[in-house]
This record gives sequence, structure tokens and C-alpha cells, in this order.
Amino acid sequence: MIGEEHTGLRLHWRQLAVFVAGLIAVQLAYWLLIEPLTGADRSAAPAPLAIASTAIAPLDTPDFAAAARAPHKPVELPFTDCCKPAIFSVKMQFAVDTVPAHGLGIISTLQVDNYRLAVNGSTLFARGTVEPGAVTFDGQRTFLTRIPAGVLRPGMNELHYITVRDGFPYTDIYPPIIADYDALEAYSAKRLFFMNEYYALCAAVLGMLGLLAAIMTFRSDDWRFSAWLSALAAGFVAYMIYTLWTSPPLSGAGRMLAFFAIYLFVPTALACFVDSWTARPLRWLQPGAVAVYAVTVAVIAFHIYAVAMPEGYDRPAEIWGWYLMAAAVLVMARLVWHFATAPENRVIESVLLTVMATALVFDSISEWYPDGVVGSGNLLNSAAILLLAMTAAFLARNFRLFQSQGALNAMLQAKVTQREAELAEAALREQALVRAQAHDEERRRIMRDLHDGLGSQLMTMMLTARLGEADPPKVAEGLQGVIDEMRLMVDSMDSVGESLDAALATFRTRIQPRVESAGFAFRWSQPESLPPTSLGPRDVLQVFRIMQEAVTNALRHSGGTAITVEIAARSDGAIEVAIADDGKGGAGEADAGRGLANMRARARGVGADYALVSEPGKGTRVTLALLQPAALAAE
Repeated sequence: MIGEEHTGLRLHWRQLAVFVAGLIAVQLAYWLLIEPLTGADRSAAPAPLAIASTAIAPLDTPDFAAAARAPHKPVELPFTDCCKPAIFSVKMQFAVDTVPAHGLGIISTLQVDNYRLAVNGSTLFARGTVEPGAVTFDGQRTFLTRIPAGVLRPGMNELHYITVRDGFPYTDIYPPIIADYDALEAYSAKRLFFMNEYYALCAAVLGMLGLLAAIMTFRSDDWRFSAWLSALAAGFVAYMIYTLWTSPPLSGAGRMLAFFAIYLFVPTALACFVDSWTARPLRWLQPGAVAVYAVTVAVIAFHIYAVAMPEGYDRPAEIWGWYLMAAAVLVMARLVWHFATAPENRVIESVLLTVMATALVFDSISEWYPDGVVGSGNLLNSAAILLLAMTAAFLARNFRLFQSQGALNAMLQAKVTQREAELAEAALREQALVRAQAHDEERRRIMRDLHDGLGSQLMTMMLTARLGEADPPKVAEGLQGVIDEMRLMVDSMDSVGESLDAALATFRTRIQPRVESAGFAFRWSQPESLPPTSLGPRDVLQVFRIMQEAVTNALRHSGGTAITVEIAARSDGAIEVAIADDGKGGAGEADAGRGLANMRARARGVGADYALVSEPGKGTRVTLALLQPAALAAE
């Protein structure tokens, strides 16, 4: 950045030059290209009908009956009257050669609070009220009114206004625009939109912007910026409501004061907003601007309510014009000083904000020279520039943030992907560890079963043979027990499925042929569907082994003829598995051996209730209740 030392400040000449160049370019683009779009194309204006004559009469009551009795005097247009509340009857004559099929259109250009309009005795416009003291301000808005063909006649026609002025002191009567309705509608549609619906749309959008800024005030470190942005938007919205609201709860003097207070608040808020926007606010500017605004509004209120008209209005209007000019100069000077003395890259929104300062200048000029080429309402029309400036500020200030945020997201995504891979790898290691632990546990179980089951039985048979006491039936029974034990061990090492349903199906497929080949009847009872359980594959395998052990015990020791397996869902949600025989019964803890102990241990391992009922002569029944998680938690 090129600069030089001057009175202790580093002046940023190149930056200032860029700002000035952008300011000139944006001003030319707005005032030569954009602002003209809000008006009608004068080259397409239809030829208006001329007003042949005009006569005016003061009235005591605002009605056509009183106007019919009043003597009218010819006047030249434009006509101006001051100062007390005034009611006038205005009759204009215009000639029609041929009545258009769609009638004529008329745009009234009166400066009055409200009016009534009749053509050839037929009332065409009668909005709101026209009674002094309760008058509405429908006359402050501009409308296109149709004059139906049935009301018109070839030759001379009479246009009759009843006007009421009960607020601003001046009554101004200008010639209306009368032309073919279709042509006048096409010509004026855009201009009327910007004078009416456009204000409503801007009020809605600026109201949302102001609301968001108000919320930001409580969430932002730079609360002054948000507060003044909200205030500026509120000022625009208030003035647009003032323009569109034709029946406010205000007298004419109150509405006049509201006009000055609202309109002067907008440049005040703009100056304070620009000062906050620089991020280097001057200590005196904002409180000074608010103080000057308060004093100015107080002086204007004094003139409106205490000074005779027209001075009671003329002096506030003069103050208003100078205030607008001073605010425009202050805004421009503040921006120029900022770009000259501080590093700044927010050129786009800054030069857009200067458009509103220029609009203030033009509005003040239009007040001083009402018949000049500069029209009024420029500040209101420039409200859209505030939207554009804020959008530009947001995009310019956050574009790099979006880029850096994208890079940050990419970096975070890479870290998340890496972490997911690490977690997946850890999960695989954990699964491998669990499998290894399960294999170790299975290996230890098999070793115990080999030692305590097969080993014990084979050792007994070997000792019997050495002692010469080997009885063939007993040897055959012992060998059958060894074979049954080996089958149990082999079955327990095989997969039985992931779910309880699969394990039960596998169990029935494997155990039924074995039971029937041993000469036992086999009965199986199971409902079509079982409630879901939270048992994992390892728990399901334990249930499978308990059922194997119970059936094997029944085959070895029951001495019965039938084995029954019953599976049922209990009312508490548990699944009950029962294995019963019709043998001799009488089995107890003393006869349990390792088989029953293993069943109890496995039942505890899966959180199931285990019960053994064995009465002499009534057989033995082993019951396993698989509890649901809710029942386990209740315990």
C-alpha cells in the first residue's frame, strides 16, 4: 500500500484512489442506468387530453351538494393555497372527440390529504374520509383511475374534485393526466409500482434485515454496527409505512411531525452506521449525531405546533433540506477519511452506501428547487441499495471464509476417515481377541470334559477289565456312554446358528434321530414365532449345550420311554425351554455330577433361570427361562 506520513497519519493514496474511482463508477451506473428504471419512459407517454378551463370554490363541507351551490372562480393551474385547513371544489373541463371503447384513464396530481373525484356527475374516486379532524390521507398516494366509456360523452366533459387539506398547510392543484386508459396503464404501470407495491416489498425485506441485525446486536462483539444497521433498516421501514398508511392515528400536524422525524432519522442512522462500519468509530460522531437529531426534531415540533403557518411549515422544511445536505456531506467525508487513513478492502459496499448519501443531496436540492430536474423521493428509492450493499458486504467478507471453511471441512473429513479406519481396525482386533478367548475357553472346556467325562469312564472300564469283572452288557453300556459324550463334545464344537430360532431348529434336527434310535419317543412343542431376544451367538451356543446335556442325561439315567422338549413364551416376555422325561426320577444334587453343574454355570453365564425338578416315579424336568433385558434390569 503506497502512503506517506502526514501529521502523524499514513495516507493510503492508492486505496483512496480506488475508492473514488469505484464511487464515480457506481454513482454513474445508478443515476444514469438504474434509477431511471423506476420511472416511466417519457418517450412512450400517450398524448394527454388538455384541460380547457378550471374553476375553484372554497367550501365549508366536503361534499358535492355543497359544491353545487358554491360560486366557482376561474383559476390558472397550477393553483396553490395556504394555510388553514382548506376544502375546495375544483371543476375542470376537457374535450373528448371520440369516446374510447375502454374509456379513459386519469392520474390525479394533487397535493392534498384526500379528495373525491366525479366525472360528469358520476363519482369515480372516494377512498377513506374527507371530514376535517378525521381526514385520511388517501390523496397522498398516486393511483390510476378508469373513467368508463359510459360516463363520457363526445365534446366537453366535466372533471370535478372535492379536496381537503388538514395537515400540511399548502393545497396544490396540478393538471391531471388524462389519456386512453390502455395506453396510460401501459405507460404508468412501472412508475406506479415503484410508488406503491415496491415500497411494501422493500419494507418487508428491510424489516427482516433489521430484525436479523437486532438479533445480531445481542450476539455480536461489534454491537454498534448491528444496532445501527437495525436502526437504519427500521428508519426506512417506518418511512415506507408512513407513505403507505393512509389512515394513521395522527392528526394532520402529527403526521407532519412524523414525516420530519422519520425522514431525518434515516440520514442520522446512516451516518452512525457508516461510522460503526469503519470499525474505527470516532468518539464524538455517534453521540453528536443523535444529539443534533433530537434538537432538530424538537425545533421542528415547536414550529409545527407553536408558529403560525406557513412559517410553521416552511422553516421546518428549510431545516430539513439543510439537514439532509449536512448528513450527506458527513457520510461522504467519513468514508473518504476512512479510506485515506486506514487499511480497507471493503470497497464494493462502501461505494454502494455512498449512493444513499447522494440521494440525500438530491432530496435536499428538490426541496430548495421543487421545479428543477431533480425529483423527490430519492432516498426512499435508494433503500434497495442498502440491501445490495449488505449482500455485497456479506459475500465479499465471507467468500474467503467459505473457502477456508471448505478446506477445514476437507481436513476434518480426512481426520474422520482416518479415525474411522483406526476404529475399524481396533474393532477387528477386538473381534480377533474375543474369538481367541472363546477358543481358549472352548479348549479348556473340552479338556475338562475329556478328563472328567471320557477319561473317567474309560478309566473305570479299564480297571474293570483288569480285575476280570468286565461284564459285556456293562461294557456295552459304558462304551455307549463314551460315544454319547463324544457326540456331545463334537456337537458343541459345531456352529448352531446366530439366533435362538436357528439353534432350536439345529438342535431338533440333530437330537431327534439320536433319541429315537435309543428307543425313546420324542415330542417337540414350539410356537410358530418367538419374541426376539438379545442373545448373541455365544449365548445361543450355551443354551444349545444346556439342552444337549439335559437330553443326554435323560438318555443315560432316566430309564424312561419318552423325552419331551417344550418351548413357550411367558407373559413376562421370557422364553421358557423345558426338557422332561418319564423315567424313574429322584435325581438330586448328590447325583448331579459335572453335567448338572455345567448346566447351572452356563445358565448363569447367559443370565437365565435354571431349575431341576425330579420326583421319584415322576421323571425329571429341566427348565431354562431366558429372561429379556427389561426383566434382568428389574432384578
